[in-house]
Amino acid sequence: MLTFQQAISTILTIPFALGEESTPLLEATGRTLAVAPAAPYPLPRFTQSSMDGIAIRTGDTTSASSAEPARLELVGESAAGHPFTGSIAPGQATRISTGARIPDGADAVVPIEKVRLEGDTTALLESPSSPGAFIRRAGEDVEQGASLLPRATRLGPAQIAFLASFNIPDVRTFAPPRIGILSSGDEVKMLGARLAETEIIGSSLYYLEREFAACGCEPRLFGVSPDNADAFRAMLEEALAWSDIVVTTAGVSVGEHDVVGGVLRDLSAELLFWRVSVRPGKPMLVARVAGKPLFGLPGNPVSTICNTEIFVKPFLRAAFGVEHPVPSFEKIRLASGCPRDAQRLFFTYARRIVIDGHATASPLPRQSSANIANPAMADGLIVVEPGDAPIPPGEWVDWLPLKTGI
Repeated sequence: MLTFQQAISTILTIPFALGEESTPLLEATGRTLAVAPAAPYPLPRFTQSSMDGIAIRTGDTTSASSAEPARLELVGESAAGHPFTGSIAPGQATRISTGARIPDGADAVVPIEKVRLEGDTTALLESPSSPGAFIRRAGEDVEQGASLLPRATRLGPAQIAFLASFNIPDVRTFAPPRIGILSSGDEVKMLGARLAETEIIGSSLYYLEREFAACGCEPRLFGVSPDNADAFRAMLEEALAWSDIVVTTAGVSVGEHDVVGGVLRDLSAELLFWRVSVRPGKPMLVARVAGKPLFGLPGNPVSTICNTEIFVKPFLRAAFGVEHPVPSFEKIRLASGCPRDAQRLFFTYARRIVIDGHATASPLPRQSSANIANPAMADGLIVVEPGDAPIPPGEWVDWLPLKTGI
């Protein structure tokens, strides 16, 4: 049985490459950059004022004081979109607004609050100014040709706005991987079905479909096969024909009704591993079928969610070009005692709570793989090394935040 680290290492060696495509910028929210876009021009594009005030030559203010203010002739105005076209001579200044071009000859801006006006043509300054004051130089924020966002950046509204400010109409993004999702079980039904007493809804399917969509993938539910090898094989082959990646839930244990392993053998799949020394989620299977990655997850949502977070998402991050796809665990103190597993690495569902101004982790009750309320209530996983005794409150432990998407 593989350790957690061995399983992660194996998963990240699976050959898998996403295509690239040109995507209109306004349709790229949630997509991941395959190529870092370069700045077509500097930001700011021109040297401009960061304040409303007057543009001056600082040499005219060297000896300015309240007793003997510098007197400057106002010869025009530079407004946003309407720059002053002349040049400022010694003893002159222009009115200027935020974002307007600095006139030729000026080397500083004095905020309007520090200017005393005499009529419309004279400005009085009672203190010296320094060159460059309240001026934003061309290219100060971004130089022309510079990388605007790194490859593997997930594009959200702020990133879209940033690229739009450079008038970039489209970007190169990774093509969303198509993920086929299916399950098996005579007792498992789709949402909305009329349930017999011993039947359940395959809720793991809906977690996977929504989670993979949030990760920037294109998921598709293929449904639930009965516990029959021929039926499952037919559904799996349909999924393989459409998908880049296949994810199954249920049917990966060793019971006589668990059909996944046998079907994969019949399809000459390359089995990379089966079973990992983690809790929950021990009976996990990873294989390559027809050259495509397949993740066989346990059927209950407690295990499905945990294994997706710790195994499948790192694979997806790597596919999207993330340099360090395996998240680093944080450190957090326990608010209450935490159970251990004697033999396996235990990912314990927990909530982050603040006590006396400090973040702590509080394990949720009944850490059973059947308690499907815990994933819905948790905002993180406490990572507990094997041991015989529970961990007492106040101890530092590893913490993995749970979040939607990658």
